Amino acid sequence: MNRVEIKELAKTKIQGNKWNIIWPMLVIAVITSILSRLFGGSVNIDIQNMQSFSFSPIQYGGNLLVSLLVGVITAGYLKYILNFVRTGKFNTDDIINTIKEKWLDILIAQILVTVIVSLCTILFVIPGIIMALAYTFAIFIVIDTDTKGNDALKVSREMMNGYKWNYFVFVLSFFGWILLVPFTLGILLVWLYPYMIVASVLYYEKLKEISKK
Repeated sequence: MNRVEIKELAKTKIQGNKWNIIWPMLVIAVITSILSRLFGGSVNIDIQNMQSFSFSPIQYGGNLLVSLLVGVITAGYLKYILNFVRTGKFNTDDIINTIKEKWLDILIAQILVTVIVSLCTILFVIPGIIMALAYTFAIFIVIDTDTKGNDALKVSREMMNGYKWNYFVFVLSFFGWILLVPFTLGILLVWLYPYMIVASVLYYEKLKEISKK
């Protein structure tokens, strides 16, 4: 997997498209805040949320219900970005339709991944990281195919076989930029977040192509 090529392609795709990539996540952040106030729990904004195994800026607080609800909405957003990467066009119907049609399978996949990764992490940190990497694209698979929520974990695990370390290094390659965000008062996120989310989707696309061979 050519990580440099993927990142360069991501930079090209976000040119002139940053606002369309960012504004839905701002809406999701507002929804998360409202839900957290209604149901309790806390909300932390963070550019790298490994819990969802994608480059999502929402890191959920202690309320499970809020986490699951926002996770479903964020999955709709991933479909929105996925279709942009493929077609060059943005369509908010992708978010709405994905939520309506896939919400149950998204929830099932979320819960299963969270339980498995949490249990592995309790045993030891490294097994937890390995399982998190194995199930990185479970939600992508649910929103992109007819695969059911429970089966998406197996498909993701098979896709990531032999690529977990590659993806781990890929994720780490963004950390230098993340560390610079506070020094720019968050302004760097306007460029960095679109770059990271699109790069993540492109990685999935490349991995999907490889798995078909």
